[in-house]
Amino acid sequence: MICRRYGISFTLVGVFCLIVSGCGLFVDRIPQGQIQSPTELDHFIKVENVNYHYRSYPADGESIVLLHGFASSTYTWEDLTPYLQGEGYHVWSLDMKGFGWSDKPRDARYDPVTLMEDVNEWMAALDLRNVILVGNSLGGAVTLLMALEHPERIKKMVLIDAGGYPMKLPLIIRMAHVPLSGSFMKLFFGRWMVRWNLKEVFYHADRVTDEKVNAYYNRMCTENALDAQTTVARSVNFDLFDHYINRVPEITSDALIIWGENDAWIPLEIGYKFRKDLTTATMIVIPECGHMPQEEYPQKTAQYILDFIKGRVVDNVPCPVSEN
Repeated sequence: MICRRYGISFTLVGVFCLIVSGCGLFVDRIPQGQIQSPTELDHFIKVENVNYHYRSYPADGESIVLLHGFASSTYTWEDLTPYLQGEGYHVWSLDMKGFGWSDKPRDARYDPVTLMEDVNEWMAALDLRNVILVGNSLGGAVTLLMALEHPERIKKMVLIDAGGYPMKLPLIIRMAHVPLSGSFMKLFFGRWMVRWNLKEVFYHADRVTDEKVNAYYNRMCTENALDAQTTVARSVNFDLFDHYINRVPEITSDALIIWGENDAWIPLEIGYKFRKDLTTATMIVIPECGHMPQEEYPQKTAQYILDFIKGRVVDNVPCPVSEN
């Protein structure tokens, strides 16, 4: 009996060690305001007591501002931006509050409307106006809100697999609504979780490289990052967002919708709804592509954006005749 008891105890200890090794309890936290491997492209600016990280790719032409999605950062645009800058556009990519290398203050609000106002204040601080605003996923929802609330800042907008319309939420966001989910995430968090999440949003799983996993993982190791992501996920409330969704047809800015045909997070049907309600929009569907076309097909996605800006985009999706 004693041997059996010790055997069970050692087994439990072994399982515990396997769980925590390389997981949340042993993560080295990166203090706010620090960045790994900074370059001349990386900048910080403090706005309303929040230190925002952004990347600036200078050029003499118009400004293009890029907004990332949930659990993402400026990293998501790094393969795409050289194509835009190479055509003479000044490209700015922002880590929204709670993401990337930007501050993640505790007890802050992280709902899409608050994030939109944060983005507006950041743009005002840098005197950015009349820009081409590009948003993916959550960043697409923020872009939509900017077009409704601060249209003077936007010349044209691009929605890439954008959030906004009611839908079944991705598993990782649904899990955040479970009691104590934040504590469990901090306990089990590791590179394995990042890899699993990325493979969910990529169509080509082989493109989820170790370099990509590490880039996402390192940013999630920053101070309060996991708590901020949990708060962001819990802030998704389609009932509160209805007021804005009902106003989508009011938007008069030229718009381009880009969608991955195989998006497992925000299905193509949502893209069709945007296509129907945005009367000035054109739409491109990329086959064999998931939730982040800017990472799976950076050159192709950049070319669609450039074609749109220059007035030569080809609309390959007819306007739906119904909401379905």
